[in-house]
Amino acid sequence: MLVLSATLSLLIKSSCVICAALYLILFIGSQKKEYLYIALLMLSQYLIELIVRGYEISSPIYYYFHNYLSVPVVIKSLLYYACVFLICRLFKGAVDRSKTWILTLVEAPLFIWLVMFPLLKVRTGFLYICYLLPFQLLVIVLAFIGSRSFGKTVHKSMFLRLDMFLRLVGILGLMTVFEDILAGLYYGLNNDVASLVTSGAIRSRNIGESVSQIVVAAYLIVVAARFFVDKITVKPISYEALTGELSEEVIDAYATSIGLSLREREILGFLLKEKSTQEISELLFISTGTVKSHTHNIYQKADVSNRMQLLQKIRCS
Repeated sequence: MLVLSATLSLLIKSSCVICAALYLILFIGSQKKEYLYIALLMLSQYLIELIVRGYEISSPIYYYFHNYLSVPVVIKSLLYYACVFLICRLFKGAVDRSKTWILTLVEAPLFIWLVMFPLLKVRTGFLYICYLLPFQLLVIVLAFIGSRSFGKTVHKSMFLRLDMFLRLVGILGLMTVFEDILAGLYYGLNNDVASLVTSGAIRSRNIGESVSQIVVAAYLIVVAARFFVDKITVKPISYEALTGELSEEVIDAYATSIGLSLREREILGFLLKEKSTQEISELLFISTGTVKSHTHNIYQKADVSNRMQLLQKIRCS
């Protein structure tokens, strides 16, 4: 068990660091805030893993801070809230615009619960189960909603099919909840947390959560790698033929002249690069429905009905 925990810890920390670095580079290059959210999310997961590993190695200094000051638990709570904040930002594209306020409404009580938990004097096995339950349920719900909203978005590989990946995340989330509940019931709902720590219940990592962290990091690393490959490969002839000598300045000027929003300007660039609706959806982390809506608005503002007419209009301008 010690070897398994050490191996999982090493895989989580290394994959999270690599993932955070890759998406930070992507953010610097493109200034897309979604990349920054992913980088910060992976960094938070790395720091959470450091705390989990601290429980496992039974450091005396670590337990002093835990027993008398609850410092690791407070920091862990803040890191989990950071994950809540970042995940909600990433999944706003998967939720209908009229319902995005629900995500904002969920954040406040989750913050209060996660931060107040270390300060509660009642430290039973029941609270141990409930501590991360709201966070876990939020991830599960958003994963299954996202799997339907993003549809069969792919990135040139069945392994990278977004809907299948999000369903897998949801299933692993259910396994994580089941494992926590099982551990809480096994060690007793009314037992004090201190005795659970002594017995090893809390020190033991949640295998489902660890596997989820590795799967998510691995998926994101492969997606980032494909983005880098796309950047360094030669652009297809069809793209050159389509855009001709159009410069970014010309496209920007036209977008401003017809009143395109920043998001519509982004999508306009991808339309001129012959990106499909599904490809744009994955690149911008929004649903295919949202891409279609923005594309329709662009066509309306430009008074055209297809990409070729749009290109001709930009050239004429």
